[in-house]
Amino acid sequence: MRKDVPPHQTDGVIQLFQSSNLYGVDQLALERIVAEAGYATGCSSAIVCRECDGEFIIVVGNAEGSLQGFAPAVLYGENLVHSRVFATQFVDDAPSSPIGFHSEHGPEVRFSAAARIADDENSFLVVLHGEDHPPLSRAQIYVLRAHAAHLATVFELAKMRETVDLVNGAANAKIERLRLLESVAVHARDSILITEAEPIDLPGPRILYCNAAFTKTTGYSAAEVLGLTPRILQGPNTDPAARARLRKAFLAWESVEIELINYRKDGTEFWVELSIVPVADDRGWFTHWVSVQRDITERKEAEQLANRVRIAEFENKVLATEIQERKRVEGELLYTAFHDNLTRLRNRAFFMERLATALDRARGETLAACSVLFLDLDQFKIVNDSLGHLAGDTLLKEIALRLKDCVRPQDTLARLGGDEFAILIEDGVGLATPVRVAERIIAALRAPVQLGRQSVFPSCSIGIAQTDDREALPDDLIRDADIAMYVAKRAGYGDYAIFDASMHDSAVARLSLQTDLRQAIERGEFNLAYQPIVDPATGALFGFEALVRWDHPERGLISPVDFISVAEEIGVIRQIDHWVMREACLQLSKWQRQFSNPSLRMNLNTSAAEFVDPEFLKDLTKTMAEFSLLPQCIEIEITEGIFLHPSPEIASTIAAIRQLGVRIALDDFGTGYSSLSYINRFSIDTIKIDKSFIDDVCGDDRTRAIIDLIIKLGRTLDVAVVAEGVETKDQADALTAIGCRAVQGFYFARPLSINDATELLRRSME
Repeated sequence: MRKDVPPHQTDGVIQLFQSSNLYGVDQLALERIVAEAGYATGCSSAIVCRECDGEFIIVVGNAEGSLQGFAPAVLYGENLVHSRVFATQFVDDAPSSPIGFHSEHGPEVRFSAAARIADDENSFLVVLHGEDHPPLSRAQIYVLRAHAAHLATVFELAKMRETVDLVNGAANAKIERLRLLESVAVHARDSILITEAEPIDLPGPRILYCNAAFTKTTGYSAAEVLGLTPRILQGPNTDPAARARLRKAFLAWESVEIELINYRKDGTEFWVELSIVPVADDRGWFTHWVSVQRDITERKEAEQLANRVRIAEFENKVLATEIQERKRVEGELLYTAFHDNLTRLRNRAFFMERLATALDRARGETLAACSVLFLDLDQFKIVNDSLGHLAGDTLLKEIALRLKDCVRPQDTLARLGGDEFAILIEDGVGLATPVRVAERIIAALRAPVQLGRQSVFPSCSIGIAQTDDREALPDDLIRDADIAMYVAKRAGYGDYAIFDASMHDSAVARLSLQTDLRQAIERGEFNLAYQPIVDPATGALFGFEALVRWDHPERGLISPVDFISVAEEIGVIRQIDHWVMREACLQLSKWQRQFSNPSLRMNLNTSAAEFVDPEFLKDLTKTMAEFSLLPQCIEIEITEGIFLHPSPEIASTIAAIRQLGVRIALDDFGTGYSSLSYINRFSIDTIKIDKSFIDDVCGDDRTRAIIDLIIKLGRTLDVAVVAEGVETKDQADALTAIGCRAVQGFYFARPLSINDATELLRRSME
């Protein structure tokens, strides 16, 4: 296709096209028909043109008329794109784009008429004349349309001949191709199946062809499988996952390659490598599936044999490794059976076995007495809770090393569990040797242990028990030493105690007390006594301190000194504290309403277990709200024991309590080794001077000076001061003279029942 005008002209460009044969029709025959059309209409020239993409191309022109320089031109609206172009007369429907004709070098086109060639919307027979010409008459229009119809017939016949030639050529090529494919399929060593394309679902596409390799491999004849589906080859061991993959490929009309187990006619299995592809016709419709199957049974068997060999070799190696590992594990088990994993000391099992042997020997030999030392670390739980279990493990390992240095080679040192250790001394007569060992241990543990950035000063309580009874059992001796250890722990940390029979009686009594204490909570055997806090100069009543009492049904009234420590040991102190808080707040609410005294205070004692409980603050807030109490009417008394928990929660809890408006009092002030540091580090509202100072306020100038200093310190720090345990008038007067404005003690009132406290309030109001 040639372009005679530059491609980049302005709008209205006229493009010239070289004549071409659109349908492969004989050129001379077309030119003859075109020339007759021009002659019949009285025009000098005639052409066939075709609209393609908004442009008109000359297909053929008559031989008599000169086409040199002629070209069709597209018209845009009423503006002609060339001054020498005239619009064309259309004898039927006009094309989508109007057309005119012009000549650059030949004669001028003064007239043109066009007729559409039937069955082709874009082709026209056009006659042209270089001089003025009247519009075509009815007869000329008929003639022009007849020649256009003639051209349409010629074109249609040419197209039909072309189609027939193409079909015949393609058919011959397909037949030859099929012959080749059939030859390949017949002689192929792989099994070939051709099936219909559908249905994909059951019963599946039918088999249309199978080759000789297929019948040889499967044992089926062609007659037996034609019309059936390839599912006849599947069986119990055909992998469902493989079949699912096949179905997924069929649904998507995709090729698939897969390995699976098929079955022969006689029921035997064989492995195949299966390749299936869809076949489409000329229109693109899938009509068949072609399946090529290769028997890979020998290869699979070889792979399985190789796998079995590899597995056998691996199992042999594993067996050898297992034997070696078993020997190692047996050694470790033997070691673990009698050693502690953390400290590498002997464990309870070894210790009890060695103790049983020693006791057996003691029964037959007079000088074969043995002693047991039972050790328990003091405050070890605090280390675990504050610094973590890793720090606790580090501490235990350091303790184990120090204990090793304190015992003799012939002694048996073991970790019984947790922070408990035991030492067996077999050759000692009397208690001299076990006591010396105990003293060495207590001294060795005094040195601090560095746990990260924290220095910890460990200590332990030791119980010593000796075989007095020749019939004693190992558990009896351990029990006795354990009882003695608890006696030492209650006496003070870092000490030892020697077991005697009375300790066992006390332990039994303590166990009975523990049982009764648990039942007391369920039965509601507790009650509160209220000790007034007054001004020693005026006798004015500020409030009460709530003190818990246990009214045992058989033992009578039991002092808190006797049961609070037991409650802490068995973990019920939190329940008792919670009950005290509710009962005391309820009574305070009643008194405030009864005597119209909203400023009346109540002091509540708090154990360390309750204070560090995350629920304590919630319980306190809820209780005050329940009984409509102002926060400043409640004062929480804490002791130095709370600060023995090195936890950041202590400071935050104190701050949270004071933020509520509740006051904090430091009880037993002056008895701890660092009470002043607590006042400095924590926000305290009140300090309560311990009774041990008040006892000597009249007879010891040094004590009087200390109390005077504490009261002045309270004024300086804006901290209230209360003196506890005031029992005589002289003590009250001395405290008044010093400047103490709040005291409590037997001189003013013992702890009172509800009725007596109510009566005291009534007299105070009067």
